[in-house]
Amino acid sequence: MVRKILVRCFIGIILILLYLPIIWMIVFSFSDTPSFSNWNGFTFQNYIDLFTGQSANASRINEAVVNTLFVGVFTSLLSTILGTLGAIGLHAIHSKRIKTAYMVSNQIPMINSEIVTAISLALLFNLIASAISISDGTWLETAIKLILAHTTFCTPYVLLNVLPRLMKYDNKIYEAALDLGCTPAKAMFKVVLPDIMPGIVVGAILAFTLSIDDFVITKVNVTSFETLSTMLYGLKSGKHPLPADIKSLFSIIFFIVFAGVMIMYRPKNQAKSKK
Repeated sequence: MVRKILVRCFIGIILILLYLPIIWMIVFSFSDTPSFSNWNGFTFQNYIDLFTGQSANASRINEAVVNTLFVGVFTSLLSTILGTLGAIGLHAIHSKRIKTAYMVSNQIPMINSEIVTAISLALLFNLIASAISISDGTWLETAIKLILAHTTFCTPYVLLNVLPRLMKYDNKIYEAALDLGCTPAKAMFKVVLPDIMPGIVVGAILAFTLSIDDFVITKVNVTSFETLSTMLYGLKSGKHPLPADIKSLFSIIFFIVFAGVMIMYRPKNQAKSKK
């Protein structure tokens, strides 16, 4: 009995530490004060200004949202493709020593300090720019550079999400598809990929989340290209309080994520209730 009480208290404390700041931000997003401590009345004006483009940082917010989504979507797509192919290839290796070596090399970007990865990528991009005589790239060139940078540290996470699904997969099903006349490519798309799709989806979502959340690699490798993380850093670089419209923006992001999680878990809950 005492153990259950302690466990519930511990979980409750963790949940409070995680969600109380978010709830506090959401509450003060409905106030017209930039402060987090002085309530100045309830209003929807921050959200109205954000959607109508009348907020003080409207153009900057719109640009940062577009840049973040563009980089995040293509980073997620590229990381998912590379991570899935890497997991399939790694699963096909029979030598335990070689497989261990590849697993270690895959985990190094995840364990390595992010600032080291950011500086090494910056040096690589500078060498490439010097070799092809590029000084200041266009918006698309900068976005592509950032997508490649984000893909380098997102791909290992996708691989680690797909590989466990492959380890549970019965290879006899793939072999049976080949015996029934499928080509290796058709058997892969029709048999293997549907079975490991949950791991691929989770890896893609994780890659997208890591991309839009990244700050260090983005800040080190690009200067004129602003994402949500670098925009927030620029607005909070001084002693000035966070603008009220930024609170509204990140509150909306939280509601979108919360709705997505609820939608993902709803079918599972319905299936359990039917059983």
